[in-house]
Amino acid sequence: MAATAPPASGSQVFATLDRNGQLQVSKAPFVGAKAFDPHRLYMPTARKPKATGPGPSPAAPTAMPKAAAHWNPLIQQVAVEYGVDARLVHAIVRVESAYNHQARSHAGALGLMQVIPATGKRFGAENLLDPLQNLRAGTAYLVWLERRFGGDLELVLAAYNAGEGAVLRHGTRIPPYLETRRYVEKVTGLYYGRSRR
Repeated sequence: MAATAPPASGSQVFATLDRNGQLQVSKAPFVGAKAFDPHRLYMPTARKPKATGPGPSPAAPTAMPKAAAHWNPLIQQVAVEYGVDARLVHAIVRVESAYNHQARSHAGALGLMQVIPATGKRFGAENLLDPLQNLRAGTAYLVWLERRFGGDLELVLAAYNAGEGAVLRHGTRIPPYLETRRYVEKVTGLYYGRSRR
């Protein structure tokens, strides 16, 4: 996502998304923008993402692989920090990296939650191969997307995979990309306990 660089000095800047989903940043207040301090880690007050319409309650993970059990304490810690269901973070991590904290994608995404460097920087991560920084940046982005898309879990996941701009360009719907549609199905399937092993 293209963004204006925050000013080097001053305690606050103001930011919002424009109608094309691009981040707009300014030193001065403007309509729809929220103030934040660019020199401090972004720590949102989170709400748990929810699926649209009636559906089953999230199932507790069963028969988690050893890697999931290994990373569970850290995932639980970050989930509590951001007010997100740890089972959702587990589902994303499993699909994104299969719990490989050193995973690198062809697109440059890194770590457990496959966070791209620009997104990591946006949410305060300096080293995305550090599992804690990676989980915090990925979860902070998840919370940001949850707010942006009103808690619609499928749109949140589509935006996590394809970018919020892609979701907005397709009329605030899941983009017609096979990879993104499969991604949403896999993560929601794991989250709700409907996946095949």
